[in-house]
Amino acid sequence: MTDERGDVELPEGWRVDGERLIHEAELHGWRLTVVSVLGAPWDGPSSLRIDPPADLDEVAGTDGITAELMRSISMAEIRRTTKELRARLGYAIDGAQTGAVLDRVETDLDYAMMSLAYVRLVEQGYRSPVTRLSTAWGMSRNTISGRIRRARAMGFLDGPPGKPADRLTRKARRCLEGEEYEPDRDRPDRE
Repeated sequence: MTDERGDVELPEGWRVDGERLIHEAELHGWRLTVVSVLGAPWDGPSSLRIDPPADLDEVAGTDGITAELMRSISMAEIRRTTKELRARLGYAIDGAQTGAVLDRVETDLDYAMMSLAYVRLVEQGYRSPVTRLSTAWGMSRNTISGRIRRARAMGFLDGPPGKPADRLTRKARRCLEGEEYEPDRDRPDRE
């Protein structure tokens, strides 16, 4: 199932309703609804609701909402999925502008876009933009770090030798502007 924007594949039981990410599941005959506010500054649920089914005979043998029922809710799995889906939908946990998540970084444009997200975090003063991107995008720090190293090696990021990259190169800017990169072309106005 895709979200209402039609661009993100959502697992079964998950949907987007406006600015809310909603998970619905059946839990020993009871109906579980977990809501996460996409723009919230935390990565977990905003509310949790347990309702009996329409046919109360289905849960007549239970004692209502019990500790056993509550323990059967996998909050760790819900939080993990919420964090991953928020990242794929482009919502950073702490409000940092990290842009759309790039599940795959393969083309020059992908590398330029990822480099732009990285540089924006550097400009916002984040001490560890790699960690920020990995958290916001729901990917491992090693994956993001490797992609940043590759972007620098490919000529999309620049910075002082031996220090983290802190700016886009002419190649990255041209790629983001939709221009074909020509290494010998001199454009001092783009430096």
